[in-house]
Amino acid sequence: MSRFTVEPAVPQDDADLRRLFAANPMPGEIEVAFHRDPSYFHTTAVQGGFAQVFLLRDCITGAAAGVGTRATRPGYLNGEVREVGYLADLRLDAPYRSGLLFLEAFRTLATLHADGRTSLYFTVIAEGNRGAREALEGISRLRPRADLPCYRDLGRLLSPAVNLLGRKPPLTPPGCELGRGTAALVPDIVACLNRNMARRQFAPHFHISQFTGGPPEPGYPHLRDLHPHDVYVAVRDGRVVGVLARWDQSRYKQTVVTAYHGRLSRLRPWLNVGAALLGWPRYPAPGQPVRSVYAAFPAIDDDDGAILGALVRALYSDLVGGRHAYFLLGLHARDPLATVLDDYSVTPFAGRLCAVHFPQDAPAFALLDDRVPFVELAML
Repeated sequence: MSRFTVEPAVPQDDADLRRLFAANPMPGEIEVAFHRDPSYFHTTAVQGGFAQVFLLRDCITGAAAGVGTRATRPGYLNGEVREVGYLADLRLDAPYRSGLLFLEAFRTLATLHADGRTSLYFTVIAEGNRGAREALEGISRLRPRADLPCYRDLGRLLSPAVNLLGRKPPLTPPGCELGRGTAALVPDIVACLNRNMARRQFAPHFHISQFTGGPPEPGYPHLRDLHPHDVYVAVRDGRVVGVLARWDQSRYKQTVVTAYHGRLSRLRPWLNVGAALLGWPRYPAPGQPVRSVYAAFPAIDDDDGAILGALVRALYSDLVGGRHAYFLLGLHARDPLATVLDDYSVTPFAGRLCAVHFPQDAPAFALLDDRVPFVELAML
């Protein structure tokens, strides 16, 4: 492995980092590349209040061969606020993809993990990313070693794109008023978020400073371009009982379609003809961005589906007919709120959610109870 170096990424590496992402799309029926313009590090700040980006470089050619991110942020494990780790954005450039480089990346992670910031991480692997899944399965078959992490499958993370196809009637749950967030409501919004996130494994913990527009409390992610008015709220008897945020990250994170495969590659032109006639969004041409926003941070007292359904409908109604074609909502397949999109046309996407730990931290994983996991799609 002397041909490669693994070093912390610095701002001068930004162009190499962004090229690695743009040039290495995620496979699937709809193949997409994740762009990070104008700066890779804007997205990293969303992923965690603490983040380490490491860059693998070919010592002979000087080319950037791969990248990975280790981030941590306050989150919930068994209902208690702990520092939760997130392993993100592992990319190996096509000429360098091999099990040996995966091993080198994980050895680097083991070195970083020695700082003791966290015992448990999570990661999400797209269901269509067969190469990454096979590589991780191969590593998991190796004899346990202190420098190799263990991946534990926690089930499917559903992340459908909701198609904005036409107006729908508003929904109002009994006894609730729907509205938008204000600076005065921020403490109640944060309280609603935290009491409901505490019932989910790996869910983020929030601080009021994340919604005030200034620097967040140290250790907390920067919710860039998310403002109180972007939060839809349900209020009952003067108390915020439901929250859903509209988060547009297009100024620093873009999803670009690179290709279509299978049946969709043949049907797309005909589907777009029908969409044009009906005034519906069309499948973007290869090379074009997906015009979407996130429906983020669904937090509902008592998992009341009627409240979340009304908040989703309010967000949908504000978006339909505008410049966006889709919004994305991420929920675990076990989540009781996952049926909220049954009445919508969706383009399905999903990933496998995994807990990750090193062998010495197996007891921390064994202590996890059976709470439904939640990881925020917009912070991945």
